[in-house]
Amino acid sequence: MKKLAAVLLTFAALAASASAFSKSVSVQIIQNNPGQEKVWATSEFFEQSVINYFFESGRIVSNSPIYISQEDAKEDRKALRAALIENSDGGMDYLARIEVFYNASENGAPDVPKLGNIKRVEWKIYRVGTGIDFSSGSKVPQKVTTKNDNESGINEFAASVARTLSESFE
Repeated sequence: MKKLAAVLLTFAALAASASAFSKSVSVQIIQNNPGQEKVWATSEFFEQSVINYFFESGRIVSNSPIYISQEDAKEDRKALRAALIENSDGGMDYLARIEVFYNASENGAPDVPKLGNIKRVEWKIYRVGTGIDFSSGSKVPQKVTTKNDNESGINEFAASVARTLSESFE
């Protein structure tokens, strides 16, 4: 019985120390969908898929509200500053800003998550403490078919983006 208690205590200590050293990341999705004022279901589902990937990978994860790109550099910088301040106050290590660019020809289903809505994504990862970006990149979704033009296709694409982002964290 004492051996079992010792093993359980050791396991609990290891689990606690692992989470104590886990890097925390906040995700902010930027919806770049010209002429649209509403957050689309595709953006929301993409965000949730990225968050789920990080969480399941053992990261401490949070999110900032989805930001609709204003195509105004000054407003975008203000939104970035606000997100960095918010995440600094929350004690986060990294801010991953992922901009989802929409296909102009597919702008007809705001309430249905569709992989076909996404043209490409671009990202920058910032160290929250310094506000300096240290990694960036972009990715386009796989070929859209009737089989993957849904939540499953978005989830697969978002997970591939999150995997790439994870490789950038220290």
